[in-house]
Formats: sequence, structure tokens, C-alpha cells
Amino acid sequence: MDKVRVLFLPGVDAANTNAQSLNVREVARRLDPERFECSLWYEREPDPRLLSASGIRLIALPARGKTRRILREMLAGYDLVSYIDFSPASYIFLHLPRALRGKTKAVFHAEAPAAQLGTPSRQLQILFNGIYPRCDIYTGITEFVARDVERGIGQPASHILPVGVDTKLFTPPAIRRNPDPVVLFAGTLIERKGPQHLVDAAHHFPQAQFRIVGAGREGFEDVLRRKIESSRLRNVLLDGPKTQSEMTAIMRSCDIFVLPSRLEGIPKVTLEAAATGMPCIVFRDYETPSVVDGLTGFQVESTNAMIERLGQLIADPGLRESMGAAARTHVERFDWDTVSRLWQNAYLEMAGRRE
Repeated sequence: MDKVRVLFLPGVDAANTNAQSLNVREVARRLDPERFECSLWYEREPDPRLLSASGIRLIALPARGKTRRILREMLAGYDLVSYIDFSPASYIFLHLPRALRGKTKAVFHAEAPAAQLGTPSRQLQILFNGIYPRCDIYTGITEFVARDVERGIGQPASHILPVGVDTKLFTPPAIRRNPDPVVLFAGTLIERKGPQHLVDAAHHFPQAQFRIVGAGREGFEDVLRRKIESSRLRNVLLDGPKTQSEMTAIMRSCDIFVLPSRLEGIPKVTLEAAATGMPCIVFRDYETPSVVDGLTGFQVESTNAMIERLGQLIADPGLRESMGAAARTHVERFDWDTVSRLWQNAYLEMAGRRE
């Protein structure tokens, strides 16, 4: 049987911490090299784990003429072009006559509701409108996101493909020794992600420490810094962006994870936090399966409820410990070795190679 040829669009540079880039690396490394040939882009230095991986072809993206080079590769007879993005190359590819695209199927992996785009620029709106409805296959990261896809374009998602976590890398510490509980937020520092609510929570719980980790966007980290300084809070640390290995160490050193975002799919950080044995507080709006309400943490409906549940966890070390242990057990079903088998079977079906 000929191998299924897959072109993944996200770049896989070692320094790239974008969630889609991380997902692609984990999936591609685990696809059976006897059945798959995966092509991956990089600009400067690819993730070293990919250099000797069987079945993986790394392509250097030129400094100039990126769109032309990507489009040429998309037309090179792949079975699947995966992780279709909102780029000029994807737009042109999807507007070419089907005869030029041949057997290649464009796969859109929906990892969050479409509303997460917020108020896009005019250019992004044009790309979105010209790309999103024209793909051949859609997957949803959760049932909730799959329903959003069907509402948006009237076409069902063919598969539910969750993301995973490396449970061998993200592990709980032997014991958590913080004299005062440490509450962690990790993610892009933008208003939609809700780190400002962690600053507000620090007012309520001066006995706890709050750590906000992530890269700022459009100056929002300065907004947070001014908010912290004007409130004279001494229990909040703005910690900047971190590598994956640094993030592992940070999560092992914290006690509670809070993600106040109202619009997600399966937030990778909640899987990673759970794998390190932390209870998580998230919002119920997007129905993530990464947090089981009342068992591995809490799914809340308002910021007031978030504060209330956070207060419970801060005040009760036993509850933190039991929920953290349950979180670790629950998240093992999202280990990449397990999740990647779902992706492999889905890709075989998409390429018409169902076993």
C-alpha cells in the first residue's frame, strides 16, 4: 500500500511555542512511518526531535517568496494538506480549479469556536471568508467546537480529534511545599484570555501568591502591569513567556491553575496543569473535557463563581491534593500516545485507506 502523504502547514521551528506547531510535532512524530510520509516546514532551526524521525521530511521555508513556495508544495500531489490556515497560500489553493488540486484534500482542524477571531482586520476577514467554507474536510477538537463548525458552514465535522499532553514530561512533584498557595495563569496576555481577573483575585486573597506567565500582545502586559502597580499588589508576579521545559518546572511549583478565558477548545495549558497534579478552574462556556467539574477542578459560569471556587481551593489543602490527584488520573486519557492513534485512524479514513 502506498504511504499517505501529508503536508502540515504550521512551522515546526524549535523556538515556536504556538499551540498548533506543538500539536503538529507530536502527531507527526507518532504517525506510523510505514504508512505515512509527513512534510513539515521550518524557517530557522527545526525541533531537533524531528531530525532523525522516520517518515518525516523537513522543508526549509525561504526568507522571500514564502507564499509561492508553500503553494507550489501544496500542489505537489499530497493526499492531505493538514491544518489549513488563514494565509494567502491557502486562499489561492482553495480557489484553484479542482483539476489543478487533483486528489489532495484540504483539512481544517477547528480548535476553537469561530468567534475566537473576535473583530478581525479587513484582510483577515477576507481570508477567513474565502478559506473556512471551502475546505474538503473539517474536524473539531471537541463536540462543542464540532457543533460550532456545523452551525457556521452547514457541514458536519468528520472526526473529533482532541489534542494531547506528554504525561512523561508533565509530571507531578513528589510533594508541594509552598507555605502559601500559588495560583497560576499561563497563556497569551490578551484581554480575551482573562489574566486581568487573576489580578482582581489577588485583591481577595492576599494570603496567596499569583503568577501570570505568557507573552503579551498589543501592549496588554503593560495594562496588567499598571493595574498591579496602581493597586499596590505585592502578591502578583508577571513572569513573561517561557519555554515548554520552563513551563513544566513552573507548573510543578504551583498549586492551582486558573484560566478565565470564555472562548476555547481544549486549552493545552489545562491538560499540562492537570498532568502536573494541579486542580484547574475554567469557564463552562466552551465545555472542555479537560476539567471534570467537582472532581478535577471546577467549571464556573461567572467571575464571582470563579472567585468563590478559588477561595475554596486556597483554603483547603486537602481538596487541592485530592483534585490534583484526580486531575492526573483523568488526563492520562489525553496522553499523546493515545490521542495520536485517533489522528492516525482519522487520516487513513480521510485518505481513503480505511482498514
